[in-house]
Amino acid sequence: MNLKVDKALIEKYLEGSCNDEELLRIHNFLKQENAQDLFDEVWDERWASQIKTNIGPENTGQMAAWKNTIHERINKELPIEEKTDIPFFKKTGIWKYAAVWMLIVFAGFFVIHLTKAPKAPVLAYIQKYNPNGRRTIITLPDSSQVYLGAGSKLSYAARFSGTTREIHLEGEAFFEVTKNPYKPFIIHTGNITTKVLGTSFKVIAFENKPITVLVSTGKVRVDRHVADQVESIAVLKPGQTVTWNEKRHEKTSGTALVSDITGWKDGLLVFNETRLSDIATILERWYNVKIDFKSKRTGDKLMKVNLTANVPVNTLMKILSVSGQFKFQIKGNHITII
Repeated sequence: MNLKVDKALIEKYLEGSCNDEELLRIHNFLKQENAQDLFDEVWDERWASQIKTNIGPENTGQMAAWKNTIHERINKELPIEEKTDIPFFKKTGIWKYAAVWMLIVFAGFFVIHLTKAPKAPVLAYIQKYNPNGRRTIITLPDSSQVYLGAGSKLSYAARFSGTTREIHLEGEAFFEVTKNPYKPFIIHTGNITTKVLGTSFKVIAFENKPITVLVSTGKVRVDRHVADQVESIAVLKPGQTVTWNEKRHEKTSGTALVSDITGWKDGLLVFNETRLSDIATILERWYNVKIDFKSKRTGDKLMKVNLTANVPVNTLMKILSVSGQFKFQIKGNHITII
């Protein structure tokens, strides 16, 4: 009997579609010694073509487990029909192949369609980074404006598709948020969140430094998140500020002129009783320079001064030196305060 015909006929038999003549041929074939081997071969070939090639190699282990489970279920629940005129059925229970065959085909169909089902689209995420010496204006998907400072990074979704507008900030930025009372605007800075509906404000959140929020218009809520707990830090109105020191677990509230807060985006730097060394750190970011002190005492000086960062660094240092009564030297991008 032709091998190819035998396999095709066995498949028809397992599917229950043989006519009387074909059933007779099968019954005669089952009396042969190699009958079970051919049934096993047909099983393995059809398993490979119907299941494995459609779901990918990563799922073959899962399908093998299903196959074993189906065999166990058939052996446990389905009785083996005994027929005296077909000894092969009695000895090996070949008819169970048909039952298992149909279950495997159904399982394969289910897995194939499941794995081919359309997946939820992965929303694109955008990152903007400013090195020292660079500032940019970014328009978010909701038309909100972000004035991203030097040495700062902003991350946000390409489309605000959910019930909130959430972004992540490392560094400092001034925000002009488009009003939307149904979709809050949330800024993540470490474990601190700043939540608004539509307003303008500034956030300072550099790594390992206290986080400061300054509000120029509207109302802003600042919270601290630890595990599943939410701790309210402050609810700010125009002209109010708050600084949270995570290391000290300490909150400092204050006030500022709205013009000073909004002026930052235009290059206005306002310092009130600020250490000269802290001013130097800010200038390093704005101008991409390195500032050293010959004396720690000079760096600890407290200064009250307004600076405009839209001028060359040597001009700004001259203004600062007059106010702080110190001398300085500039060599390339390196500034030494004497």
